[in-house]
Amino acid sequence: MEHQLAEAVDTTRQGEEQRDHAAHAAEEQREQEFRQHEEDRNRIFLENEDRRNIQAQETQRVMEEAEARLAALPPPREPSIRHGVLPGEEGEAGELLETQTLQERPSDVQSIAESVRRSYQDAADRHAKEIREVIDMEREDHAREREAEAIERSRLQAEADAARFTLDEQRDNRIKELEEEVARLREELETEKASKTMQEMDLENKEQERHEREERDEGFRAQLSDITNLVNDQRAIMDEKKRVCDERWVLKEERRREKDAYAIETRDMVSQLYAMVQEEIHKKDERREAKAGQPGPQEIIAELSRQNQELKELLQSVSDAWREDCERHHIETINTVRETAHEQVPFNVQGYLDEFSKALAAEVRMLLGEVGKLREERRGLLHEIGYLFCIRSKYGPGGEFEGDWKPAPGMPGGPPAEEPPPPPEPPAPEVPQARPGWRQVTQRSRRTRRREAAPPAAPPPPPGGPGGPGLPPPVMDPRRQVHSWATWQPNPDLQPSPPSHEPTLLVPDQSSPGLFGPRTPRGSVHG
Repeated sequence: MEHQLAEAVDTTRQGEEQRDHAAHAAEEQREQEFRQHEEDRNRIFLENEDRRNIQAQETQRVMEEAEARLAALPPPREPSIRHGVLPGEEGEAGELLETQTLQERPSDVQSIAESVRRSYQDAADRHAKEIREVIDMEREDHAREREAEAIERSRLQAEADAARFTLDEQRDNRIKELEEEVARLREELETEKASKTMQEMDLENKEQERHEREERDEGFRAQLSDITNLVNDQRAIMDEKKRVCDERWVLKEERRREKDAYAIETRDMVSQLYAMVQEEIHKKDERREAKAGQPGPQEIIAELSRQNQELKELLQSVSDAWREDCERHHIETINTVRETAHEQVPFNVQGYLDEFSKALAAEVRMLLGEVGKLREERRGLLHEIGYLFCIRSKYGPGGEFEGDWKPAPGMPGGPPAEEPPPPPEPPAPEVPQARPGWRQVTQRSRRTRRREAAPPAAPPPPPGGPGGPGLPPPVMDPRRQVHSWATWQPNPDLQPSPPSHEPTLLVPDQSSPGLFGPRTPRGSVHG
């Protein structure tokens, strides 16, 4: 009985599962059919749209051809209507005009013109009629196509609405059927549960055995389910660990590649830096070798001093020679003037003197230019010497490039020297115990500071020192022996010696008396 009930429950459960699968399959089939119908409807709509576009393009092309034909035709000649003729009187006016033209023109010319005009008018009427018929036909076709498209669109819309309504009704009916079937199955299950409860009440012993057996089976099933869950959990954990390990491996590979790239880049950078350092060392060695071959500052100063002395001697010799030449020319000119002063032929001495002064001034100007050039060269050399001294101070100790350099302790400008360790203190003398009773106490006298004058120098201490025999002599503070660089003053004993020749600046007076004395009045000597 129990096996039959279990089989019935299993059969019912399988039936429910089959019905669920069938319902899902039917729902998927309906969804697929609906999507297929939608795709077909969309395809038909796109095809109709393409066909309408093609027809519209064809109609546009026909209209353009008709317009081109009409534009190619010559315009019709306007009928000549006399002023003052009413529309009702057009026939009479035309007859009068024709009779007048017939009377005015010959008969053959009139017949030819009339035939040409009639043929042209007939051709134009026929062509216009054909074009009008074509346009009417195109319009009718286009209207019919529009009506057909509207009918087709309404038909497709109605079919789609009907199909959608049918599908909705089928889905609602299927849902109702499934709900009814589920309710029926629930009722059957409730009935079976009630009958099973009654049977259990009737058969307690069997039920107890079955209950124990079921408990045992449930325990086994629970254990199996626990084992299955553990296995699934372990599998999920292993999958997660595998994924994490894969990610870590990918990250490690990426970091390893980055490290390799960084190491390669660092190696290249280090090699470049090493090459640059080697090149800088090579350049520094070359500069050192080139600098070793160049003369030092002392040699340059000695050479410049020698050149300065030579320039001074040259200037002095030029000045002496120029002064001697001027005196000699002055004496010769005066003698010549005195010798020729009383001759009968008059001459202009002042003119000759002016010409001689001009020639001499040109020579003096040339000599002064050479002297100025020598002075500029001397100035440039002095500037170079100053620049060399500046570079030397920058590269020297304590300069701009070696700012951390400091003099040695105890040297001028350096830190104070370390004081020697103090000597060991002598053993304290044994002090006898004070006598009991009153004793005399000598009070200390206040020391007065003499601000007006410094105290006289103390005599040299004895060999034993002021503290008595056995004490070392006092050590003078080395900081008092070193003066500050800020308070340094030049030593007057080390002043440079004055030059042997004092520079003289000859400034002419405002009214120059002339190169050879005061000027003589213009004109003849005898005048």
